[in-house]
Amino acid sequence: MSGSTKPDPAVAEGQNQPDGGRPAHVLVVDDKEIVRNFLSEVLELSGHTVTVVETGGEALRVCREEPVHVLVTDLRMEPMSGQELIRLLKIDSPATVPIVLTGYGSVERTVELMRLGAFDVLTKPCRATEILATVEKALAHHDALDANQDLRSRLEAQEGKRQQIQEKLAMIGKLAAGVAHELNNPLDATLRCVRLSKERVQDDPETTEYLDLAHAGLLRMADIVQSLLTFSREAAVEQAPQPFEDLVAEAITGVALALGNEAPRMTQDIELAVRRIHVPRGLHQVVTNLLRNASDACEGQGTITVTGRIAGEHLLLEVTDHGPGIAEDVLPRVFEPFFTTKDPGKGTGLGLPISARLVEKFGGRMSIECPEDGGTIVTVALPAERYAADLVQEAP
Repeated sequence: MSGSTKPDPAVAEGQNQPDGGRPAHVLVVDDKEIVRNFLSEVLELSGHTVTVVETGGEALRVCREEPVHVLVTDLRMEPMSGQELIRLLKIDSPATVPIVLTGYGSVERTVELMRLGAFDVLTKPCRATEILATVEKALAHHDALDANQDLRSRLEAQEGKRQQIQEKLAMIGKLAAGVAHELNNPLDATLRCVRLSKERVQDDPETTEYLDLAHAGLLRMADIVQSLLTFSREAAVEQAPQPFEDLVAEAITGVALALGNEAPRMTQDIELAVRRIHVPRGLHQVVTNLLRNASDACEGQGTITVTGRIAGEHLLLEVTDHGPGIAEDVLPRVFEPFFTTKDPGKGTGLGLPISARLVEKFGGRMSIECPEDGGTIVTVALPAERYAADLVQEAP
């Protein structure tokens, strides 16, 4: 139904037609054949795919059968007007962007049509260049709507996944709390018995050695129980403020002493302005966990660096190591409770989940990045407005 014919003087003034942008599917609706043919020719020369129909009913049928990016419609048509077509199009094909051509333009009519959903209203006579420019703008609008819908769908999917994870974590946390409470009392009693037994057999080296092994195993169990309680959110979190620099230095010293000769070199690089910022004391456990993980990854080699800086709206604490990094298939699972790649007896799989939950309690978030050249960077982002409001206000 498209072709070349003499332009309708009521529609076009001038024949200059610029090169079009990205091709689109344009639906032309007009009860005058000469107008349909002219619009089809102009749009096809610009690279668009054009479908022409005579009535609003036909237009709705086309939109139901295949995607239409832009609709160009006359206003006064029978039996369905362009105004009624736009109203129904909004229901049947909301992604299609309508443009109205009319010889009876007025401000009031234009406002009314745009309230109904028209993207633009062109008053006849109008140039081919104006038609093409308006179609290009409508296509950009369509792309924006499409991108928004895609983003909305992805956000909804992510929100659904987040809720599922939260439900799973809540269930695991409840189970963990129950198990920890059931184990806590008998474990405490057993530890006391072992300590008393050690005092009574001090002269028996072999028995003392066995009791030392039992005591070490019980202490590890106690540590796991405490981790379960922390993960279940039932353990109290230290909120007392401590200077950023002092907290990091204390964590580095503690891990270095615990690992002894097996400890890698650990340094801190903290911006001068950040050193005096007070952060929750509970962040010490987070830094300690991250340093231990980094030390395990480095196997006593290389350097681990803890940095502190202000970046936009966040106070950032980063722990960087130069180990082998984390495998691509493992990275998405590192925050899963009880997931670990360490050998049996060397990890509970709760260190990172607990650290992430603590950071959430402080209003922040934790992320992990593995650069292409190796190593791992764990970032703790805290709201600067809460912990460093004066520095944020001073920033230019």
